[in-house]
Amino acid sequence: MRLWITRTRPAARDTADRLAALGHDPVIAPLLAVRVLAPEDPVPDHAALAFTSRNAVAVWAGLNPERALPVFCVGDATADAARVVGFSDVRSASGDARALAALIRHAATCPVLVPGPTRPAADLAALVGPGVSIMPHAVYETVEADIAAPDPIDGILFHSARAASAFARRHAASARGRLACALSDAVAEPLMALGFSEVRIAARPDEDALLDTLRPETLGKPPGPV
Repeated sequence: MRLWITRTRPAARDTADRLAALGHDPVIAPLLAVRVLAPEDPVPDHAALAFTSRNAVAVWAGLNPERALPVFCVGDATADAARVVGFSDVRSASGDARALAALIRHAATCPVLVPGPTRPAADLAALVGPGVSIMPHAVYETVEADIAAPDPIDGILFHSARAASAFARRHAASARGRLACALSDAVAEPLMALGFSEVRIAARPDEDALLDTLRPETLGKPPGPV
């Protein structure tokens, strides 16, 4: 299948390589772009870090040379990215924001800095609760990219609710008759009324499960209504 990858670079390249290895024809056309913000000064005192995406790891690594603190990551790909830039004490929640919050509640006792976007997808502090101090710290913003929808395509992969919402606003006409594959229920929600032939939702919020939705024998959760 010819598949549109909507996620930001450089992670989109990794997804494209995986799709090509599975015999698909990937097309990279990110719906969002990452814009690094001017550093805030001072950074709040903290004794651990939490990352909710590989973008957050990459931006923070470019802003701050410290690598000795413990790091909590939302998923395995984010944890791998943290190790690549030099962090050694890295723990993965292997899930979503709720899983990350549970990991932090269980393993952290100190203030945790969360470098990330200006508009986080989830309120991590609320999910963790009052037992651990969680300090969001905006280091980048994601902005909608001004791109043309690729054509022809058979299906579209969505890794984030922000990308799905951007698609709904700018490219809804590209949905009709095509397959949508979404990382989670929240990602799928903006897509449901756009006329896709099918909206498949990953059984788990990770890319392995998202790619599984492309296989007829492994469709993740039951397809959502369209």
